[in-house]
Amino acid sequence: MSSEHRTDVVAIHALLQRWAQAVRERDLHGILADHSADMLTYDVPPPTLLRGIDAYERAWRPFWDWLGNDGTWEVRDVVVHASDAVAFATAVIDCIGLQHVEVRLTVGLRKVGGRWTIVHEHHSIPSVPSGTRNWDVDSWAGLGALRA
Repeated sequence: MSSEHRTDVVAIHALLQRWAQAVRERDLHGILADHSADMLTYDVPPPTLLRGIDAYERAWRPFWDWLGNDGTWEVRDVVVHASDAVAFATAVIDCIGLQHVEVRLTVGLRKVGGRWTIVHEHHSIPSVPSGTRNWDVDSWAGLGALRA
């Protein structure tokens, strides 16, 4: 890996840590700061497709209601791959609100004017075998209802 790409990887790690801190602090401005206006998000609770920064912004308040005052949200196992103009990162998010949900995160980024910007976010949860549950479906689905 070239030193330029190492610098990009470090910059993207820092961007994701700023984003995670903003989520924990419930700082919408900080959450949105490094996202593209025309971003696309695939989310876990409905609506599962969010187009644009406004839709992404509206998704956060219901999430915080689900998370509650004592909930935690931590990003771990971040891996970044970067080239000159595009990059992607993967991570795991531990969400502990009404229950513990382990969310997989994939982020697509584009370098615009020398600055990394998130253009795509994909959240997913592991599927479970039929007849079993590792998280409360009704509670998470209720988050979707809060967004409606």
